[in-house]
Amino acid sequence: MNFAIALPLLSAVAIAVLTADGALAQCPKPLGGQTMPDTLELADGTRLNGLIVRNSADSVLFQTADSEREIPKSNIRRIHDEMDGEVVFPQLMAPGHLPSWRGMVFDLRNHDSIHKLQQIPSATIKEGYLRNVPYLSFRVNEQSAFNIYGNPNDPVAIEFGMYGKQRKQGKYHRIVREFLAGHLQTREQISTLYSLAFAGDDKKAGSLALRVTPPQLAGDHGGWWICLYNPSRLDASRVSDEKYARVTLPFDEISFRDGRIKEGNLQKNANWLATMVNQMTGTIPKVRGFYRDENGAFRLISFGSGS
Repeated sequence: MNFAIALPLLSAVAIAVLTADGALAQCPKPLGGQTMPDTLELADGTRLNGLIVRNSADSVLFQTADSEREIPKSNIRRIHDEMDGEVVFPQLMAPGHLPSWRGMVFDLRNHDSIHKLQQIPSATIKEGYLRNVPYLSFRVNEQSAFNIYGNPNDPVAIEFGMYGKQRKQGKYHRIVREFLAGHLQTREQISTLYSLAFAGDDKKAGSLALRVTPPQLAGDHGGWWICLYNPSRLDASRVSDEKYARVTLPFDEISFRDGRIKEGNLQKNANWLATMVNQMTGTIPKVRGFYRDENGAFRLISFGSGS
């Protein structure tokens, strides 16, 4: 299973929410009707969409939202687990823009520390520079966050957050900083990123702004945050209060102050997200996340399952 492919396809759910009401009409449409990361083309012409759990010399262990099956290689004509890689580099290098969604997730798959990632409802941001900008939100492991603002393929802001004990530990701050540095375009941007004080800072590198927000200044959401954003494009992406309310939920309905997901609300939140997509697009989303099992293999988290 290619984790970098899985994540963008998962994001099609939330992209549909952001594009269907015209709030971000310039965004690309969701990736067709496909909601699973991998496709098997069988010898008889049948195409199966799902997740490759294991790919051995003789067979493929294939998981869908409904079942899991072992398929002999002799019955498989072709395995599709790659997207159009040529779009990653041009988007990544667009002058004055932030790294593309695909460019970032291509590297996320290589982080051994990531054992779980699931899409969650985006929490309402009532004040500050990110107010009223629609975004995709993911919980990484148990107490980290990854947010993409605006068009995921050409974002206006990229943000990582940490809760709990790790929000105070420089080790985790440095891991995130190193990851972000690998997706910046110029030496000026990289040197500015490394000059940021973890205790709180705000600097610019050309058209890019870089900000560290410590827990005491993070408002209702709490946590430690580092954000890269384009100020002018960010302002142009704001939507009305009415539109914003349709794609966000109050923070305390989603998470505890330490960043852990509220298990009691998890299914309700998943249903809310799925219902929003269904109402706006007429499609029924299936996948909301992935996790590594005890053997290190990726498994699907469907909208019908718990965490």
